[in-house]
Amino acid sequence: MDRSEQVAKYVIETIHKGTRAEFRCQQSTGEYDFDLIYADGTKAAVEVTRSTDQDSLQTLTELGKQGCCVDAVACRHSWLVNALPEAWIKLVRANVDRYLSAIEAEGVSQFLADEFGCGSPSVSNIFQCLRIIEGSTLTLPSPARIWVTGPTLSVKGSIVKADDLQRAVEDEANKPDNRRKLGISSCRERHLFVYVDSLNTEPWQALITGSIPKRGPTLPAEVTHVWAATDEAPNGIVVWTAEPSKGWQDRGVMSSCWPGWKSAS
Repeated sequence: MDRSEQVAKYVIETIHKGTRAEFRCQQSTGEYDFDLIYADGTKAAVEVTRSTDQDSLQTLTELGKQGCCVDAVACRHSWLVNALPEAWIKLVRANVDRYLSAIEAEGVSQFLADEFGCGSPSVSNIFQCLRIIEGSTLTLPSPARIWVTGPTLSVKGSIVKADDLQRAVEDEANKPDNRRKLGISSCRERHLFVYVDSLNTEPWQALITGSIPKRGPTLPAEVTHVWAATDEAPNGIVVWTAEPSKGWQDRGVMSSCWPGWKSAS
């Protein structure tokens, strides 16, 4: 099981006391993830899906492949810079030293860019050409290095809206793969567990701040119950559940450390 599936198993079994979420190891033909077995022996189907920002995920994946540290040749100082989700990391690695050197030449040691470059031509260039949104010099021993990090919550900062989570959950519920997996089940209850990671900033913020939508989600026929949860929260695992006829229910915050937890494989 990966991390999202481990969270799903723990959350479901904790909230529904006396149930067992049995992972289906054989999924070669695209079956759903868990059999949820209630105390009376009845079964429900559970599929686990991850709601994320694909651009942000790709940026972090590329950083993982190519490394986040670049030798500073033209720069005099070490730097820590932040790349937007759409940044092409290979291009950043090849050119960030040169662009930061130009910023240093303007006497700038810290910047937060926008479309106008905050009055600095060099900051505007690094933003427009490399999609670097912010950076600052670091006081470190020689030789100088440049560290490139991926998307952060502070970069995207936006107003939290309950509908952001609603849309994210409905998008996952309507994905053909999720509908197909649950649709082949003969179970009366078919649960979709949506793990919301922090890269998907707006829905994640709505979830952890308790911005509950006023109406229940609009779900396809294949999905009868939906869960929204994240363990990337300040105090533990935040959980909401919903059925179309009952709307959303805040299930509170659960411990993010539990017996038997294993790192994702």
